[in-house]
Amino acid sequence: MKINIIGGSGQMGRTHKPIFEAAGHEVIISGRNSTPNMEEGAKNSDLTIISVPIPATEEIIKKVAPYCTAIMDFTSLKKFPVEAMLKYSSPNCEVGGLHPLYGESPSIKGMTIIYCPTKKSGKKCQEVINALKSAGARIITATPEEHDFKIALTQNARIKLLEAYALLIKDSKLTIEESYKFSPPPTKKILDLIARQVNENNNEMYKAMQDYNPLDKEIRDNLIEILKNPKNAPERIRELFDNQLESAQKRAKKLLSSEE
Repeated sequence: MKINIIGGSGQMGRTHKPIFEAAGHEVIISGRNSTPNMEEGAKNSDLTIISVPIPATEEIIKKVAPYCTAIMDFTSLKKFPVEAMLKYSSPNCEVGGLHPLYGESPSIKGMTIIYCPTKKSGKKCQEVINALKSAGARIITATPEEHDFKIALTQNARIKLLEAYALLIKDSKLTIEESYKFSPPPTKKILDLIARQVNENNNEMYKAMQDYNPLDKEIRDNLIEILKNPKNAPERIRELFDNQLESAQKRAKKLLSSEE
């Protein structure tokens, strides 16, 4: 199968091109100003994957979907891209949504990909899933709506919380050196995660994930309410973990053992 990745010169394309080739597929990379261009790539391939920034996703889908016999995407949101692919593609075109929960990586073994199949998903979409599984990826199936809700809770909320914590430190005039010096191991790890989150390469993606997810405002408002009234927080959080609490604590201990 010939797979066309639009925007494939970016992180997702660099990660997945060798994976699809290892599975026996031919991979071409196309874009606005490349050879082949997006439309040519879509016409001359068996399946096209959209791998562009969120704000450009629907525009690109609208341009190329009419030429596709199968179309998927790597967008970090799923409801509006899947709806666009279904809207602009022909009745016989296969459609499926993908969200890899990782950035550029030499291996995706053990990593998670969310797959949002549609009524138009078929053998070509399954070939892509098979290639990802062969590379060791863990595939989780969800509806686009379920995906966007859970991403808002697990990723958008995390982004907001870590940003708020870092800005609280900054506005309190505490330097980063002092922050590390006065922090126990768990807090040092949180500071490191903040540094990773604010990598300039993430700015556009994280902003778009929040701007384009219709649940983002609801998540933000809920966080504010929880901060205003954190009554019985430890007890309620232990209920959340339920029978996973002990295993999670063991993972945390292992993570922090090198700094204790």
